[in-house]
Amino acid sequence: MSSAHNAYNAGIMQKTGKAFADEFFAEENQVVHESNAVVLVLMKSDEIDAIIEDIVLKGGKAKNPSIVVEDKAGFWWIKADGAIEIDAAEASDLLGKPFSVYDLLVNVSSTVGRAYTLGTKFTITSELMGLDRALTDI
Repeated sequence: MSSAHNAYNAGIMQKTGKAFADEFFAEENQVVHESNAVVLVLMKSDEIDAIIEDIVLKGGKAKNPSIVVEDKAGFWWIKADGAIEIDAAEASDLLGKPFSVYDLLVNVSSTVGRAYTLGTKFTITSELMGLDRALTDI
């Protein structure tokens, strides 16, 4: 028998048969919980480390105090309420070299929320774009 401890055999996933069905179909598990939280996971690199330090933790946190950044070995895990926005033009100025939104996107490992780019900005938002607010063009 395997003694692996991972998400594939954690919580409800370790249960089978009636025990699984009872918990899965329990009334408290049939409710959709609304969340305003968004997550952006970026691979670490010298450029991304500088962006996290100067843009996300300084300017980003000033705009959105709910931003939390966690160091996850090879990745930065960023969580916030509402939105996370990174401007590649600001990153370019910080780094002293051209840095496009596409250079940023190469480092995006995962997201929770609605991701979009507009001009030089990359945004993860909890808004329903086109419904909560009108879509914008450059």
